Amino acid sequence: MKKIVLATVGAILGGLLLIAFLRPGDGPSPTGTVARATQEAPPLLIAHVIPSSGRFATHAEADRRGVQMAIDEFNARGGVLGREVVLVLRAPTLDADKAAQVATELITQTGISFVVGAIHSGIAKAISDVCQQHGVIFISTNASSPSETREDAHRTKFVFDGTSANFGRALIEFALAQRESKRVLLLTEDYVFGHSSAAATREFVAQAGGTVVDEIVVPEALEDPAGIVARAAASGADVVVVGITGDNQIKLFAQIDPALLERQLWLLNEVDWPELYMAPGTMRPLFGTTWAWHLDTPGTADFVARYRKQFGHTKLDYPGDVVHSAYLATKALLTAIERAGTTDNHAVIAELERYTWTAAERMQHDAAYMDPNSHHVQQTIYIARWNPHAERPELGLEIMGRITPEQARDRYEQTTRLESLEETPRFAP
Repeated sequence: MKKIVLATVGAILGGLLLIAFLRPGDGPSPTGTVARATQEAPPLLIAHVIPSSGRFATHAEADRRGVQMAIDEFNARGGVLGREVVLVLRAPTLDADKAAQVATELITQTGISFVVGAIHSGIAKAISDVCQQHGVIFISTNASSPSETREDAHRTKFVFDGTSANFGRALIEFALAQRESKRVLLLTEDYVFGHSSAAATREFVAQAGGTVVDEIVVPEALEDPAGIVARAAASGADVVVVGITGDNQIKLFAQIDPALLERQLWLLNEVDWPELYMAPGTMRPLFGTTWAWHLDTPGTADFVARYRKQFGHTKLDYPGDVVHSAYLATKALLTAIERAGTTDNHAVIAELERYTWTAAERMQHDAAYMDPNSHHVQQTIYIARWNPHAERPELGLEIMGRITPEQARDRYEQTTRLESLEETPRFAP
């Protein structure tokens, strides 16, 4: 029987350990156990480190499912380089210092081989800093701050989600073309994603001939969403750009009167499927995404069928962009190891840096590639909206258009500076 194994280690760091033997689709069991290799070769331990409670809980589960689907595929045909792939789950909360502690312990004590996950850009930065120090490859599956591929990039870090810079350029140009005064208000969540996204948005607004009239910095706790909406309505802005994530996005838009959206155009750089599908009656204006379950692209129908066979009995019974990105990210990592013929990090990095996908392999409309300069996947970006009155919730996401990888490209990634291989410690798990 195929399975995911979550390994136990001796010490628990601040209650952060999440451990169990799992079968696909199961939740954690109440008792943990140390993973045993089922083959002579030692297992290949992949740590999935992600905040699994709070406002990113559903995102975390979606991300884990995508990773799990990719690992199941490889294990079904004998693993990678003759080694069973074992998934180790850890939940660091939203504290960057704790995330760094977890990453350090996984590398120095648990003996993991690779790290995937994060979701939260601040957590991604903390994990990737530690991984670079040890030479461990980190796959950022769904963190989307522009800083991920600019100042916080590393030689051992690879970013698979689109960033708000990719989404924002197309959305800002579209929105300001429809507004005569081009006055823009920024709603900025007070952490690395929000501030990095706001900085990129200011550039796009200026390039499109607009003016940022104000910026409201919103605490991550978002205790007064109605008050934030009232301030935005009174700002006199034509366009409101929302840099707020996770369940906070649901809380905010639940307070908005539809009449306000007739006067102001509200944009979200990115909205993930869990935020939409878990609150189908909450309106969302224009936003960017990287994939949808009903795209008419090669491979999509088969992927959706496989997902629904495994998870169709759960609340998140249709896959979205988070599952899609985590699946393709993990699949790329495991394929790169196979192509390299070794787990040596320098060899695997080289394979990932020259990785390309056909449109069919990505289940998108355009071919994609890993930018060797920024370690960021360049891919199709879709412009979408959410219809809260759709016949069924899964039909609420409506694709309005798309832009090619080159059109969506973040030009500031051209100046990204990665460590050299000589500066990157050798690591061969």
